[in-house]
Amino acid sequence: MKVDDCIIKLYLADKPYSEYSDHWVYHEVQKDKYLFEKPSPSRSVEVEDCYKQIIEICKSFVFRNNDLVCHVFDGVPVIIEHATVLFTVGLPGLYDALVLEHEGLAYIIIDLIHFANYIKNGRGLVELINNFLTHELIHVLINTKYPRENFSYTEYLEFIAFHEGFAHLLSFKENIEQYQLDNTLKDHFHTAKTRLIDAINEKDPTLQKKYTYDANGGKYWDKFASVASMLYLMKHISTLKEIYENGWKGYTQLITNYSWQ
Repeated sequence: MKVDDCIIKLYLADKPYSEYSDHWVYHEVQKDKYLFEKPSPSRSVEVEDCYKQIIEICKSFVFRNNDLVCHVFDGVPVIIEHATVLFTVGLPGLYDALVLEHEGLAYIIIDLIHFANYIKNGRGLVELINNFLTHELIHVLINTKYPRENFSYTEYLEFIAFHEGFAHLLSFKENIEQYQLDNTLKDHFHTAKTRLIDAINEKDPTLQKKYTYDANGGKYWDKFASVASMLYLMKHISTLKEIYENGWKGYTQLITNYSWQ
């Protein structure tokens, strides 16, 4: 992976916000919105420590469930080589890590203020970064085969379920093929599946907008499209590559027709 640390270097050098606040990332995280919140200079020591640790983790990064990732996706090493980790400060809380495409190149955005907060709250950075990088690089891999389009409402639900299901599954736990399924996960699947069905059938534009956010927004188990998809895939590990090759069109029907036994 490549690294773009131009923003962080300016922040750590205590340069004026104006020297990096107009970077393209703050304009492209959310369509038609400019997102920049002035980061506190007092966090620079924590941010620098976090930055140095993540750089070292990136150097030796291996996907969670690496064998399964290599089985499902083609061209993994090439794509990783061309992906760039862009370190930022100043993004709102919802955007601790995400993937963006800019001028035809894939960027994994990591906001170091948010990650410094995770360390402060006792989170282990190695596991956290391996989880995030696996999750976000899966999005990069999927985007190369199934790029984003101008979706209708129901197409968006299918696309986001497909994308997030694979990303959530492969970053969820190590050795996901041996993960023990229980009634708690069964309950999560039924709850998420019910909401997915309600979302697909919704005709009111205002409620559709809410479902569009809730599909992959909010608390982990409340992200109904992501959770229903992840758990569906967890029950179909043996055919994961086939599901991926078949693509996202018609994907939610597989989930809504499935009955967890």
